[in-house]
Amino acid sequence: MSIKYQTLYNGFTLLEFVIIILMIGILSATVSLKLSAPGQHSVTTQADVFRRDLSHIQLLAISTDQRLRLSVNTGGYTVATCTTSACSATNPLNDPATGQNFSVTLTDGVTFSSASTLDFDSLGRPQTGGSLIATNPARSFTLGSSGRSVTVTVLPITGFAQTSY
Repeated sequence: MSIKYQTLYNGFTLLEFVIIILMIGILSATVSLKLSAPGQHSVTTQADVFRRDLSHIQLLAISTDQRLRLSVNTGGYTVATCTTSACSATNPLNDPATGQNFSVTLTDGVTFSSASTLDFDSLGRPQTGGSLIATNPARSFTLGSSGRSVTVTVLPITGFAQTSY
């Protein structure tokens, strides 16, 4: 008569253990993002939207073959077409993407540090007072909230916008 032995293993395999560790890591990353200060997340997000809008404004200036003015105040920004060579008179610009006036209001207590204007010629280059900006940096805009600030810098001649956290 032969006796069969059955070995019972209790515990986890290596694959099961790795999957559990990955799941814990994903859950902890999600919870930490949810618990972070909303103002800190918001200022970064709104700075990125502003940087993308700067590129959009450049493309609008090129595609419409018009000089555009970005007007920044502490609570947001607007874009208008220049009706004079020195951009002393403007008309609100309708954004083709939305069909509405190109106007953005900052939220969640995020503000710009100061009000200013920046013009883009019909080639999308940043200008001030009717002349091309050729010094570095062309213009910097600082957004802040809850002790956190993010600076968006527009580079001279190219008008490329970059973000500094």
